[in-house]
Amino acid sequence: MQFCNIINQQKTKQQLLQSVADARIPHTLLFLGNEGSGVLPMAIAFITYLLCENKTTDDSCGLCGPCLKMKKLIHPDVHFSFPVISWKDGKSFSKPKSDDFILQWRKSFTENPYLNVVDWIENLDGENRQGNITVEECHDILRKISLKTFEAEYKVVLIWMPEFLKEAANVLLKSLEEPPANTLFILVAENQEMILKTVISRTQLVKLQPLQDNDISSALQLQFQLGETAATKIARSAEGNFNEAIKLIRQEENNNERLFVQWMKLCINQNTTQLVGWIDEVKESGIENQKALLRYGLELFREIFLWKQLGEASHRIHENEKAIANWFQENVSEQLIEKIAERMDESIGQLERNANARILFMHLSLQLSNWINRNELHLNQY
Repeated sequence: MQFCNIINQQKTKQQLLQSVADARIPHTLLFLGNEGSGVLPMAIAFITYLLCENKTTDDSCGLCGPCLKMKKLIHPDVHFSFPVISWKDGKSFSKPKSDDFILQWRKSFTENPYLNVVDWIENLDGENRQGNITVEECHDILRKISLKTFEAEYKVVLIWMPEFLKEAANVLLKSLEEPPANTLFILVAENQEMILKTVISRTQLVKLQPLQDNDISSALQLQFQLGETAATKIARSAEGNFNEAIKLIRQEENNNERLFVQWMKLCINQNTTQLVGWIDEVKESGIENQKALLRYGLELFREIFLWKQLGEASHRIHENEKAIANWFQENVSEQLIEKIAERMDESIGQLERNANARILFMHLSLQLSNWINRNELHLNQY
């Protein structure tokens, strides 16, 4: 992966190039960007440039030994850490580590450098499992950074999705603040609010911006040979997320919109019988998809809240969402919308603590239905 492979993000590229030229590379970096902005490929392109033996002023050569090894993600001085599950290919791991899944991770990244954590867990056939970066993984990181380098000047540890570190991050705090000589930590994240503040305080931020529609459209035309009209349409729907654009091209159905709109209709109409069937479908989708569904709902309710305050619907509300969003905008108070959003946020945390999904969604659905139908405003049947 080279800088030339990254869609746009020119400002960030120049920032990283300058840090190498000035020999002022912070020992712990936090690469932060929205899903699909290119934060993971940018981090790997930076590592490739740092280790390249024939780098130019604006990119790695792509041909030397370190570049070729980084292309395959097999450089011996670069260690990857990422969320894992407790089993693989029928084998159970009581203390799973990233090295147990490194072959699948290399394959997943090669196939789609813009993948998200839900894609990754699904690639492990772990739909009903929750990804985690364990304490054992953190101890393994400490072991690796205690070793001498094999080939390069630097030892590099890339931690993808440090949001999944949670309390295990405490094991790494001292090393993040004062790593061994010539050791570089690179944390690659999408949601700063989910990272422990004690971790963030020990990093220097490298921020990526969401991609513009024209950036995505141009990349789709180049990489997938799409026509300009089709590429532009997909780019608008992707809303700055190249991973979503890829999924739209591959015609992979995104169920979040359909499931969430269906859920709200059932809650509004107090249709308990069909609600049970809906919960069964969501239960089978797996923990990561369940959390993604709730996060989707949170984003939609934030847009509805802004609609109520500003009096105008945002362009971020899709055509298929407008009917349900308009119903909430007209029939439900701002206070209740905030309350519903808070409850969904709490439910995400409960899923992360391994709550029973069937019980959680049933209780949440009945609670939302009760709140909505006891709202002080006159309710029209949806």
